[in-house]
Amino acid sequence: MTTVDPAAIEVAPPAGRAIRFWRRCDALLERAGDRLNPILVKETRQALKSRQFTLTFVLVLAACWVWTIFGVAMIGPGIEYTTAGVDMFYGYYVILIAPLAVIVPYTAYRSLSAEREDNTYELLSISTLTPRQIISGKLGSALLQIIVFFSATAPCLAFTYLLRGIDIVTIGVLLFYAFFGSLGLSMIGLLLATATREKYGQVLMNVVLTIGLVYVFSMGAVGAGLMVAERAAIFGGAEFWIVNGVLLTIYVTYFAMFFLAASAQITFASENRSTSLRVVMLIQHACLMGWVTWGWIYMNGDAGNAVPLSVIALLHWGIMGIFMVGESPHLSSRVKRSLPQSIVGRMCLTWFNPGPGTGYVFATCGMLATLAMVLLALAIASLAGYRTGRWMSWEMAIAFAAVCTAYVMIYLGLAKLILDGLRKIVAFNPAVSPVVNVLLVGAGTGIPLTIQMMSPTLRRSGYTMLQITNPFWTLVELGDGPTAATIVAPVTLVLSIAAVVVFALNLPGIVRELRHVRIAKPARVAEEDAALQPPPEPVRTSPWD
Repeated sequence: MTTVDPAAIEVAPPAGRAIRFWRRCDALLERAGDRLNPILVKETRQALKSRQFTLTFVLVLAACWVWTIFGVAMIGPGIEYTTAGVDMFYGYYVILIAPLAVIVPYTAYRSLSAEREDNTYELLSISTLTPRQIISGKLGSALLQIIVFFSATAPCLAFTYLLRGIDIVTIGVLLFYAFFGSLGLSMIGLLLATATREKYGQVLMNVVLTIGLVYVFSMGAVGAGLMVAERAAIFGGAEFWIVNGVLLTIYVTYFAMFFLAASAQITFASENRSTSLRVVMLIQHACLMGWVTWGWIYMNGDAGNAVPLSVIALLHWGIMGIFMVGESPHLSSRVKRSLPQSIVGRMCLTWFNPGPGTGYVFATCGMLATLAMVLLALAIASLAGYRTGRWMSWEMAIAFAAVCTAYVMIYLGLAKLILDGLRKIVAFNPAVSPVVNVLLVGAGTGIPLTIQMMSPTLRRSGYTMLQITNPFWTLVELGDGPTAATIVAPVTLVLSIAAVVVFALNLPGIVRELRHVRIAKPARVAEEDAALQPPPEPVRTSPWD
């Protein structure tokens, strides 16, 4: 029996080209796989091979199959002539968002929290992977799971379009919400997984996240039903797309904020955790100013736009300031080696350095920029002839912005002073800062309210100056209260003076942080950094090289 050498067999030219093409594709995919984030590869393999994912995927397919049979049976023989696409699409959409809103974000949360529970995160932290690579790898695994669930339900969703009654714009918008909503919830899950290391804290986060995800799923199902039912009225106006532009801006900026915050939580304590976050805060503030300016032009210079601008800025800088004033005032040597060195750099960039004092000034400058924006709008409105608004005068709008600025300066400043005093006595976790701030605001709100409610003479007198420490009642009263015209002057004056006093009390701590200067890199560290850098490629200096 004779044997034939396979290499001697001539392959037809078309077949040979096809084989070479697929071999190149395999080699290219193999090289691309080697370049992928190893965390992404590990998490994807674990997730797609887990019993939880297999069971969820089978349940989604079974639910789609059952809904197809049940829906077609309910429609009956007249399915060719009826517009039944709306009801069928809504059923498939609820089936799709159930794993996207609950299972995928919870899996992302557990993938990182389990690393801490099993004490395997230390192995990741000493590897060459950066914290951002770890977070992006786990987020990429969640993204792949989302794509798998989308691919499983895509034929069913296409089937509903063929049944008529629902347009492609509605399908596209709702799928857009489902995709990026699930990705955003996964990012929130990863952030919560880095929030605490204690066992009881992880249990609490587990319960809170589960309840929150179920609530988001229910609200998403209800919202999708309303949007499908009122799609003609919703998609017909330009306001819908404007609101979506605003929501997309909020989504992108806060997604970046949560990503950087999660990366900062798992990085070493000696690293700079604040600068990148403060840059994002500044970008968010710029986006807020841009959208409010557009709204002010769209509404012909209405002074009432100062109210949402001031309230959003109050919430934004108040919440961000809570975490900034809880930072440690001591900078590591690694951070000091990256401080700005020139005079202009120290004047403009020092406020991006870690520290409670710089953070307090950063939040204060954000609120002062909001007040300056309102003053600029007043000047432009006066030149354009829009002196008063529809329901608020420009004078009242300026006072409202000034009061919001004063509240941020007062409460954040007092919290910083308390935290500075505690830091001299005992070392504490940065999570103490939100507790101190909440207690301060609660005391400023609850104590005067309790006194007034217990007083027989003041109980029914409405808003009084006793409530000046209550930011909620004061702002509501200034916004549209019956006594706004009579209390605006004393409230603005008292709070402005108190804000200046609190800021002055914080000046010594701020000055101490401003004295930090750049230090030289040690020789050993410089040698190690140089060894990690690849050698420069040779540069061609003449045609004969």
